[in-house]
Amino acid sequence: MLTIGEVAKGVGINIGAIRFYERKGLLEPAARSEQNNRLYTEHDRNWLLFIKCLRETGMSVEDIKTYYDKVKEGTSTLPERIDMIQAQKAKLLHDIEEKQAQLVRLEEKLERYYRGENY
Repeated sequence: MLTIGEVAKGVGINIGAIRFYERKGLLEPAARSEQNNRLYTEHDRNWLLFIKCLRETGMSVEDIKTYYDKVKEGTSTLPERIDMIQAQKAKLLHDIEEKQAQLVRLEEKLERYYRGENY
């Protein structure tokens, strides 16, 4: 079992975020030690890593909650979960294309500056 601090450090999020995800129902309530400290499993840590991934791709907390509820329903919801992840993947690919275009524009501007142009 892992403490909340160990999980937070291992996942790269703060303790407050873990508590927030618990309150929002994105994470099952943690087991408690005799001292009433939260204790997490490796499964919890892996799920938090995936939550972090989804958040970094721009998925809302509400959509992650919907996804998580479908996970808890079982394999009958696999088609819906696949659709959700594919939609998020498509959004991420679109964002990457936009960032690549922005990078090209920045590189073009730098090339002009290196040539001594003022615009």
